[in-house]
Amino acid sequence: MSDPRKPIIYPSGHAELDIRKVAHRHLINVCEAGGRDLGCTGASFMVISIGIWLQELDELDAAATSKMLAALSTIHDPNANPIKKSHAEKKRRAAVKKLFAVLDIEMATPAGSA
Repeated sequence: MSDPRKPIIYPSGHAELDIRKVAHRHLINVCEAGGRDLGCTGASFMVISIGIWLQELDELDAAATSKMLAALSTIHDPNANPIKKSHAEKKRRAAVKKLFAVLDIEMATPAGSA
């Protein structure tokens, strides 16, 4: 597991593209290995993994998870206009920030003497 004390990053521009390339490479490797181990396609493995990931997010904050998914649905809707997609992106960011905030609290080390 990665170190929970590492900061959350919000890259943009070229940094975002570089990070997406690294993440994509890792996802391809995981899908190939998972598909091989389960005897299914990488796509089937990814769909299974997305379900698991959503359960994990629901445990953190089901409402924020729902808002994030609704926003993603609009962002990827080919019939949604650019203004609607822009509003959805703002809602997605807000939901993700809420999930990160809950995760920060959950991962925080207890401190103090109260």
